[in-house]
Amino acid sequence: MTTTPTTGGLPPSALQPYANARILLFSNAIAGVLDSERTARFVFEGFIKRLRGISSKENAPGLDTGDFTYEGYLTRGALLPLTPSQPWDWLGTAIPWSTSGIRPTSSSTPALLTPCFGAVWLGPLSELRTPGLLPSPTRGQLGAFSVTEFGGLYGAGGIGSLTQPLLGERIQAALKPNRVAVVGTGDSLNVLAERHGTTVTTLRSLNPTITARPSDQLPLGSWLFIPKRRAAANADTSTTSLPAGFYTPETLATYLGVSLSTIYSWNSSGYGPPFVKLGNLVRYTYEDVEIWLARQLELSRG
Repeated sequence: MTTTPTTGGLPPSALQPYANARILLFSNAIAGVLDSERTARFVFEGFIKRLRGISSKENAPGLDTGDFTYEGYLTRGALLPLTPSQPWDWLGTAIPWSTSGIRPTSSSTPALLTPCFGAVWLGPLSELRTPGLLPSPTRGQLGAFSVTEFGGLYGAGGIGSLTQPLLGERIQAALKPNRVAVVGTGDSLNVLAERHGTTVTTLRSLNPTITARPSDQLPLGSWLFIPKRRAAANADTSTTSLPAGFYTPETLATYLGVSLSTIYSWNSSGYGPPFVKLGNLVRYTYEDVEIWLARQLELSRG
């Protein structure tokens, strides 16, 4: 792959020839709160490998049922302008890479913190072109990507959670299949919300830069994040049938991408969407959940 040399006359990372992934990540005004204001865009290349799938019992912040956990090493990175030049600019090859193996920063932008979220192109990097274009899906995979940790686990005599500039910094992450949609002819927020079983409010929370009206055609060939599809309404682990239009604590945790213990903690503290008690059972209406999500979006944006 033909690449732009790193800046500062430094030699490339020793792992750079083995990179198999191009990763786009966003930093948020409130770390880990994805619908808070985006403050920067970062692009990385790295060598990553898949570990295992996530089951319903292993949901955690940044991890959902059906995700695949990955780990590997970053080989180089760059700080991109917050406003894209075009939707796939992060897939261009002519990027002014920063120092190999160290997360890039600027005088106004600190290092990226975890948890953070974005997208990944996992496949042959030789497929990437300038200007950035989405390669054929038969040659690789495009997915949402959630980084849960930088650094750590360097073995005996390692340096813990600090960066390792000579060989690249370690990352732990999750690839989220089918969580990125490419806009086609006739696609609007209304159309995409209906197609993917979600709401316009939720799409806006995941894609805070979208300002189009719900019925407006979105830019053809652009892309956006979409939520994980809701679990089936009767996916309760108890023997009690769940009426349509209700979440259980388990299905709500899956939908919101949080742990079940978080849901119970919210219930105890008075935070979270309102719930109803049916004997010993706790249930949430779809309407109450969406209203609560919309309110959180308003609060996060001031």
